Amino acid sequence: MAKNLKKKTFTGFFWLIVGSSSQIALQILVLSILARLITPEEFGVVSIAIIFLGFSKTFSQLGMGAAIIQKQVITTAHIRTAYTTSLLIGVFFYILMVIFSENIALYFEMPQLAKVLKYISCIFIIDSIISISQSLLQRNMKMKYFALTDLISYLISFGFLGVTLAFMGYGIYALVYAYILQAVLRAIMVFYLEPHSILPFFDRKSFKDLVFFGGGFTLAKIANYSAGEIDKLVVGKMINADALGYYSRAYQLMVAPVRLIGQSLNIVLFPALSSVQTDIERVKNAYYKSTQLVAYASLIISAILVVNAREVVLILLGENWLDVILPFQILASGTIFRMSYKIGDSLVKALGDVYRRAIFQVIYAGCVLLFSYIGQFWGIQGVAIGVSLAIFINFIFMAYLSLSLLKDDWIRFLKLHIKPFLLSILVLGFAYATLFILRFFDLNLFVTEIIYLFMVLGFLIIIFLCFKQQFGVTEEINSVIKIIKNKKQ
Repeated sequence: MAKNLKKKTFTGFFWLIVGSSSQIALQILVLSILARLITPEEFGVVSIAIIFLGFSKTFSQLGMGAAIIQKQVITTAHIRTAYTTSLLIGVFFYILMVIFSENIALYFEMPQLAKVLKYISCIFIIDSIISISQSLLQRNMKMKYFALTDLISYLISFGFLGVTLAFMGYGIYALVYAYILQAVLRAIMVFYLEPHSILPFFDRKSFKDLVFFGGGFTLAKIANYSAGEIDKLVVGKMINADALGYYSRAYQLMVAPVRLIGQSLNIVLFPALSSVQTDIERVKNAYYKSTQLVAYASLIISAILVVNAREVVLILLGENWLDVILPFQILASGTIFRMSYKIGDSLVKALGDVYRRAIFQVIYAGCVLLFSYIGQFWGIQGVAIGVSLAIFINFIFMAYLSLSLLKDDWIRFLKLHIKPFLLSILVLGFAYATLFILRFFDLNLFVTEIIYLFMVLGFLIIIFLCFKQQFGVTEEINSVIKIIKNKKQ
């Protein structure tokens, strides 16, 4: 059983990485096109709408889906009660958003925002219908389908509809209609894969079984989501929509690798650790191994991105977005803190300590608000520094909470980061020297980037293959090689 779970977890993570990396590559391509057709101000308006949509969606689901994943034994009554609860609250928030859309637009002094909110809030109802089906996919470790639904829905909605409408001059509504279509397509696919009764049903006992965990989960998720979006609200309100457009693109570029690795690992670890939550030794080994792997990945990614931030921005966004470079470098420097805390997050959720998690997330959100407000006096660069400091504090909080649950100290945790840190310094030096030489030859921008990435990735592959035992990643590299060989056969 242990080997089967380990295999399912690794395979699930592999599929999420493949799906996420494909989606990120697609997002980068789409973003590079849309950035040349849609203004920073229009991106800023939609960013505000998506923030409100995400915040309300987080509250509206009441953590029912997460409770379905975490609970070791579930019944049909649990599933149907969770679905009915999510649907009713989703409809409530849809009505609420339509009513207050004008007031929100007036507060942010963005007239277009009211109409955008009215259109995009229909996603509340769409997502609430399939939230439990999506949780069942995750609980049953069907990560291949989990990844494919996101990839296919994004490809059709943004890759085809969004880009086509942008070329046709729809401006801001190219983004709005793309978001709506993405939600519809994802809903159809997810419900097909994990169907359940859509007739309203409510069982009081089942609701009580789910609501304690779900309530704590929701409080933490609201605080965490707020922490992830408050900085953008500060920029939009205290500076302007144009600055928000620049800042939000810097944030989107930085968060891509976080979603690729940190979020993928979070998605697969939560159900895996939940299934063995009573076996603390297995949980501990999984936590430490994941922490070290994420440290390697995040520190290497930071080194690569910080060095060639200028090329990344020029290729993906164009010369009109040069103001994105510095905030992007600042945010990318803290990738390890943003990625690593997600491992602790999975552990804490799996072990059910959701209310202490919620308290720490509320403090984290408060830090983001305070530091980003102070930072905005120095522009979007100051906001980026403030947010990075808040993320570091949250990283410390989640590490402390994880170690207290595992009844372990900081020594082993800190030792796990020594080798990744030393390797990242080596990669940083190699990457800087490589790009310095390439810039000297004044090659085409695309050619420079391709050679740079090829050289750095080649350097990493050689290092890991030659010293995989010293770096403690022998098993993981052998597993990847085995999967690749099996696919070829």
